[in-house]
This record gives sequence, C-alpha cells and structure tokens, in this order.
Amino acid sequence: MKSLLRRVFWHRFQQLTALIILLSFNAAFSILADQGEESLPLGNPPTLEHSTPTGTTEIAQRLTPFPFTPPDIKLKEKEPLSSSNDWFTKHDKNKIDELGGLDFYASSGSQSVGVVPKLHNTSAGIEIYRLPPTMSKETFESKEGPYRPGITKKFSNKRDGEKIAKFKTYPIAQPALGCFYMSRLLGHLVEVPPATYRTMDVQEFMKVGNQARTTGHPDCTAAWANLRGWTQSANPKMVLPGGKLVYGSVAQNPRGEESSPEDYWTVGAIRGHSFYKVLSSKAPVPNTLNLNDPKSLQDLALAQDMARGVILDSIFRQVDRLGNISVAVLQHYVTSDGEVKWDDKVSDKDKPQAVSPFLPLKRIMYKDNDDGMNWSRDSISVTPILNETHHIDQTIYNRLQWLAGLMQDSEPGSNDKIKDYFVNVVHISGDNYDNMKASLIKQASSLKSRVDAKDILVDLDFDGTMKKLYAKEIEASQAQKNAATPSPTPLEMTPSPSP
Repeated sequence: MKSLLRRVFWHRFQQLTALIILLSFNAAFSILADQGEESLPLGNPPTLEHSTPTGTTEIAQRLTPFPFTPPDIKLKEKEPLSSSNDWFTKHDKNKIDELGGLDFYASSGSQSVGVVPKLHNTSAGIEIYRLPPTMSKETFESKEGPYRPGITKKFSNKRDGEKIAKFKTYPIAQPALGCFYMSRLLGHLVEVPPATYRTMDVQEFMKVGNQARTTGHPDCTAAWANLRGWTQSANPKMVLPGGKLVYGSVAQNPRGEESSPEDYWTVGAIRGHSFYKVLSSKAPVPNTLNLNDPKSLQDLALAQDMARGVILDSIFRQVDRLGNISVAVLQHYVTSDGEVKWDDKVSDKDKPQAVSPFLPLKRIMYKDNDDGMNWSRDSISVTPILNETHHIDQTIYNRLQWLAGLMQDSEPGSNDKIKDYFVNVVHISGDNYDNMKASLIKQASSLKSRVDAKDILVDLDFDGTMKKLYAKEIEASQAQKNAATPSPTPLEMTPSPSP
C-alpha cells in the first residue's frame, strides 16, 4: 500500500513540476516579449499554451531545429540558425514566437488581438488584428467582425487596426505550413512569411464563423458554410480528437508589399519583364547582364526569385500561383563579414555592419500558399515558366539534391527522421509527406537531368555578384578590423608546456 501511495505521489509531483515549468516558460515569454527581447531557447519548450474560457488548452508550435544541416550554411554558435537568408533565421524564430504568443481571449495587454472572419475573396479564414488604441477588443470584434453593407466588398474589406496574422484551417492550412518550411530548407527560396501550427477552441471558432454567414464574395460564404458544418460534425480534417479544438496554420501577414500586381497575373505578363529575358535566354547570365553594374542586381534578384519560386510551386503542385504573386521592396546590403542581407527595414543596431550602400530592390513574395498539395495535377499554372527557365542558382540546386538524398536514406534512417519532423513539428499528414517526398525527388531528378544536359546553367548568383561589386569595401573593413585587433604578445605565442 505504501509503495502504491509513493508511486501516486511521485506521479502527481512530476505533473505539478511539469506544470510549474510550463507556466514559468510562458511567463518568461510574455515578459520578454513585452520588453522586445528574445523569448525562449529554440524549440524549448516545443509549444506555447493558452487557456480558454471553456477550460480547453490551445497550443502553438514553436520553431524546432531540423534534424539535418546542409553543408553549405554557417550556423550560429548558440542556436542552429543562420545569420544569412539561406536557412531558418532569428527573424523566423521571433516571428513564430510572436504568432504563438497571441492570445485570442485576453481583453488587454500586448498579446490581446481582434479575432474576426475573413469576408472577401474566395477562401475562408480568420484575420487577426492589432487593436486600435481607441477601441476595445469587444467593440472591435462586434463592430468590424460581421458583414457591413457598403464596406465589405467582393475583393476587399477595410478594417481599423493592423492585420498582423491569418489563421487558416482545412483544406488550406497544410500547404501553407509545408511551403514555409520547405522554402527555408531549400535556401529561403522566396519571401514566404513565417507560419506555424496553431489550435483554436471550437466555441471561439464557431463564434467567429457565425459572423461569416454573409460575406462579400459568394465563394467565401460557401467556404464558411463548409467550415461551420465540418466543425459541428467534429470532422477530423479540421477538429482534433475530443471535439474541443480546431487545428490549422497561423501565418504572419506582412505589410507594405504590392499585392498581386497585374504584371504577374499571367505567364504572358511575366514574359514581358526584363528579368525574364535572363531566365529564358540560353546564353550564360554574364552575356545577358553587365554584372559589373549595380543596376544588374534588380534583374538578377527577380530572375533568381522567379526560378526558385516556380520550383517550390512545382514541388507542391500549387495550382493558383498566377494572381497570387506579391512584390516587396527590401533593403539589401553587404556586411563587413562579406554576408549579403536584406529585410523590409534595417535596424539601427544592424546599420553599422553595412559596408555597401543600402539598395532598395524588388523581391517576389509568396503570401498565399493555399492551393498546393494537388498531387494529381501534372500541369500547374507555372509549368510553362519552369519549362522556359534555363538558369538557376547553386543553392537551390545543391539543396534539392541534398534533401532528395536524405529522403532516400542517404544517411541511415534519415527519411524516417524527416518524415517525423514534417508530421509532428510541421503538422502535415503522413500521406501528404509521402506525396511531397515523391514530388521533391522527381523535381530534383528532373533538374539534375537538365543541368547535366546543359539545358539549365547553374549561373544565377545574386549574393556572389553583390559581394564582388563591393569586394573593395569588404576588404577595407576587414583590414581595419585586423589593424584594430592587438597582436599577441611573445608570451601568448609561446606554446604551453606539455603536462
């Protein structure tokens, strides 16, 4: 009897300890987030939790290290993140923690947000807003949540406040999650905003969904009717076992980009861009562009983005990319360490690193990745672009071969580890992983065949070109650093005696 009591006590003690640790982590996250500092160690804890009015606990997946590292990247010492735009970055980690920290129920504080239905365009989803300072959460949601005659339109629905994120469920959540992670694994292919797995209390989801019985677009109205029906029937495609939580994807909603400009709506329109002449020409890139002129960087950047983007869409069988390509102007610069960086804005902390001018260049952004994973589609909207592309960069080529190899057990058990990551961290289904794997291996093989046949040249090199343009500035900065570093004294240079 005493032995049984000890076991029960020990089990309860472990539960209590785990709860205290979790609460401490979440409290630390909240405090540090308010201070604008880094939150928690990468992947520890793996999720953030939120209590709901019904007593159910919602979770948000944090960024977790991938089990393998490609040989071409340099990771930071403390965490397996890259300081360059070629892997998961500190920006990705912090944005995902910010998304995970949003509280759908808090009436005030930095994590309080307005949660309202998307009422325009064709798909259903939930929009999350930073509340205006003059409006309470309750007022915002009751006033701006439902359809408003004269304001809610077929393709737009202006609301007060800043839209900071979107929550989407079946059938569009898994393509969005998979696209973000794959974009980073293959070298930050295009600007895909951070996205992560998130759950929402069924009652909260239905409260929001009931505001969407009338929308600006008939397709959106029908899509919301489907989501409400699936939720009420606890359809496992969007409701977790137990029937208390809807699951899906929450993604950052960037601001300031040019959303879906007309000159990216069709293949014909894209062919009219000057960067497309670089991609479609069979001549080497240096024969098409003057790479000694900084003006060449704009065409080079967009050519590289377009080639990478169509490969990403081909992997995911994305059927609705045309009309869903956005363009953002990002600030580009070279650091004293010879790294090329870009972001929507450069902080005062980062400015001293720059040895080149800050160059505002247009870059392609994939905000909406909803219509992927159409595995039965042999031809998709960007197929003609990929067929006409004759240039790619070394990073996408190497990463595709690297990841395709791991998915075929180039290291013992590597495919099982990758599948476990995509199923339990990214949260796509096992079937979707298997189809994604087959599609990626097919793309890697096709690309290799075209490269071997010299139908595609591996000569798009935006980073290398920008480094070469500002090589003198990099060299001068490094020489200045070396001159400022004191030389070791003779005593320091003397080898230590053997023990």
